[in-house]
Amino acid sequence: MPKLIFVHGDPPDADRASELLQRVRALAPDDSADLTENELDREPIDEPAVAIILPSNGSQLNVARRCRRRWLGAHLLLVRPPLEDGDFRTGMGPAPMLGQNWSLAVLDESLLVVTQQAMASVRQRKAFRATVAGANAQLAGTHVPRHEYQRLMVAERYLETFLRRTTDAVFALDDKLEVLFWSGGAVALFGLEALQVLGRPLRELGAWAETVVVAARSVLSNGEPVTCDAEVARTGHEGRPVVEFALAPVVPATGHAHGVSVLGRDVTDARRKQAQLVEANETLEALVEARTQELERNQLALIQAQKLEAVGRLTGGVAHDFNNVLQVIGSNLQLMMMRAPTARGDEAMDSLVRAALSAVDRGARLSSQLLAFARRQPLNPRVLNVNRRVQEMDELLRRAIGEHIELECISTGGLWTTLADPVQLENLILNLAINARDAMPDAGRLTIETSNATLDDAYVTAASDVPSGQYVMLAVSDTGTGMPPDVAAQAFEPFFTTKPEGKGTGLGLSMAYGFAKQSGGHIRIYSELGVGTTIKLYLPRSHEKELLPVPLPNAALSRGSETILVVEDDPAVQLAVSSMLQVLGYRVLRANEAQAALSILQSGVHVDLLFTDVVMPGPLRSPEMARRAKQLIPGLVVLFTSGYTHNAIVHGGRLDPGVELLSKPYRQEDLATKLRQLLAREPDASPEPSLPGASTGQCQSVLLVEDDGDMRDTCAQMIGILGHRVTAVASAEEAFTALAAATFGLLLTDVKLPGKSGVQLAIEAARLYPDMKIVFASGYGNAVDAPASLNYSVMGKPYGFEELQALLSGIGR
Repeated sequence: MPKLIFVHGDPPDADRASELLQRVRALAPDDSADLTENELDREPIDEPAVAIILPSNGSQLNVARRCRRRWLGAHLLLVRPPLEDGDFRTGMGPAPMLGQNWSLAVLDESLLVVTQQAMASVRQRKAFRATVAGANAQLAGTHVPRHEYQRLMVAERYLETFLRRTTDAVFALDDKLEVLFWSGGAVALFGLEALQVLGRPLRELGAWAETVVVAARSVLSNGEPVTCDAEVARTGHEGRPVVEFALAPVVPATGHAHGVSVLGRDVTDARRKQAQLVEANETLEALVEARTQELERNQLALIQAQKLEAVGRLTGGVAHDFNNVLQVIGSNLQLMMMRAPTARGDEAMDSLVRAALSAVDRGARLSSQLLAFARRQPLNPRVLNVNRRVQEMDELLRRAIGEHIELECISTGGLWTTLADPVQLENLILNLAINARDAMPDAGRLTIETSNATLDDAYVTAASDVPSGQYVMLAVSDTGTGMPPDVAAQAFEPFFTTKPEGKGTGLGLSMAYGFAKQSGGHIRIYSELGVGTTIKLYLPRSHEKELLPVPLPNAALSRGSETILVVEDDPAVQLAVSSMLQVLGYRVLRANEAQAALSILQSGVHVDLLFTDVVMPGPLRSPEMARRAKQLIPGLVVLFTSGYTHNAIVHGGRLDPGVELLSKPYRQEDLATKLRQLLAREPDASPEPSLPGASTGQCQSVLLVEDDGDMRDTCAQMIGILGHRVTAVASAEEAFTALAAATFGLLLTDVKLPGKSGVQLAIEAARLYPDMKIVFASGYGNAVDAPASLNYSVMGKPYGFEELQALLSGIGR
């Protein structure tokens, strides 16, 4: 018969642990076979030593029972996947009806050991059965010829030796279930001598015998082997060993069973080990489940982090260019209000300009909220007392929520200080108050509460995104409509809002979330539909004392006379900022990139303050340029500006120590105040400076040729502010039309133009109007490919009021 048979599902799963099964098959390399479930009742295969029943698509237990009906003496090995063993064992119930010789195995490395043990057990049982069969044949063969008598006597001695030496209990019963034979192994196992049991009914030997008696009656009536288990209580011995009994009929020549042979084996250790294995598997399953849950939580956290990173990269790139655009718009609008004489006293024009400035502010807030959610808003943390901040905001909060909502502030005495950005914290409180107001359209109560809080290990284990320790807690609660759990779960997502279209951006709570995380804190939302919402912000405790800000004098449009070097790669932004600084009375030097700024500083010119964008083109980064500048001019004040700093001067979400930053877009009064704070001088008492251009003395007629619309409009406005007439066109062809219609003292043209170039325009214009001065505006320095006979000069881009004023001051009509 084959040693191993593998019973597969139908169709067989060839890929399931194929390498492991090949190693098991190697235990009987030349003596194994494979069957599917459907072939089980059809194929004429002899009884194997071990039948390995692999995981089935159907009921594996039913397949095992079919195997038992076909192969009575085989050892059945039911193999389960690693995480299904416990559930399968539970589902088998107390009586699986598989006989005695079966066991469970797991589809892992332990399958090799279990298979080897099963094969050894089968070999032992086979040898014993052969011995018993020989003994039965000897008893039945009363008519043995004399010449075989000696052989039978030798065989009997072998059998006697086996029965005496085996540690298993072997005994025989007659048809009345009285004991006929009692081996030495039975004496050791049951603690009963042979003289005490021979001839006695088996049921008298103890409670365990009742189980064997029932099984023996089944053997006598059915003529089929039976297995059973029983606990044996032994006199004078501690413990109750578990004994596995295998009963087989003794069938004489008549063909009817008239006795039963019984083999008993102590399986206490095996069962204990099996129970330990089950327990170990259950423990392993619990550990795997816990680990799986932890991995799922980590996966969700990773997805959230990746989402934040993606939004951060998107908003960072957009914010820089977007804030530059806002800066140009805002600066020019403010210049318009200050410089255009026709706009003064015109309330309609003033209203339009202020509406445009309000839109710039809204755009700046939107950009700031996006950066805050993505944790890329540069924070300038200060040691502060939250109670004081809430008290200072009392009037602002009451105006924001309206008279129909009652405001209550509950401040805890002895509140710890915390390290946070005061401006961003106030924005957060105001946003939460406005959200609460919108949730209470009719009336309600808004409660702002502060307290000291300690988050213990139990809390942070559940939260998983905050370390344990001491925190300052700020809670904002309302008695509004509340939120269902599914809405509350999405409340911190960017652009998620339940407000009607046009009533909110969906960035208020996401900004609060980003601020909390960037500040090393924690934020939670508690809401119940129809009851209200509470949002709790936890900020890490600081052990330093609060430094109260020193009141500053009114710094609105504070002027100065210092020299400021502006380093900005965006020409429109550079022009707007330079104009604001000149209006404030400062002397302005400009550079388009970091290396050019260093060249200006190395020339020895006096500079009081370096005002530089953070993100600059070229190999030299702005922070390194600022460091070298301070080495060249000790005591030089450096002010950075940017719409998006990323990691240049911000690390861990906070400005590097000693770094000053003015975030784009900013108003002229913000710039003026910041400059006076940094330069540490009282505002100049000099009279307000006259507009640039007032000293030119003459009104010139200028033909401006520039194909870039923004640059053309801005330059034309500056020339007009300087008191000159200007005609602005976009191409050389339009310039010839203008030259034919009027006389100009100056041709200011770009080099690269659509159609004819600026050089071709200048050559032809010089031929027609030899007294007209020609100036090329070039973004490539002084190198212009023009003939040497042409009388011209070059003004580098970008240029501002000073360059235009110097250019126009000496030109006659």
